[in-house]
Amino acid sequence: MDIEKWKLQSRKGLIELLLLNLINQKKSIYGLEIIEFLAEAGLDLSEGTLYPLLTRLTKEGTLKPKWVTENTSGHPRKYYELTAAGKNALHSMNDHWQQMIVVFDSVKG
Repeated sequence: MDIEKWKLQSRKGLIELLLLNLINQKKSIYGLEIIEFLAEAGLDLSEGTLYPLLTRLTKEGTLKPKWVTENTSGHPRKYYELTAAGKNALHSMNDHWQQMIVVFDSVKG
């Protein structure tokens, strides 16, 4: 069995769940801040992975972006927030994850 391939696949499946939970927790957050926060938590995520995911979730209606300029000399940053549909999706995803934890705990021995 290719353990590295399995790790990669499981990581891909969890990134979206982690991302949505982080955005929900922070209420509003921008891309680089997401990368830094996840890195501190132990998950290295590249811009090439994050930004396409943020774009897809925005197109799907899960996220709502807004441009913010913190001060007149700063550059605008795109902040992301969960939409109502995003909050509903996150609730369902968290429920499913909790069910999977129960199954895992019952079979891992």
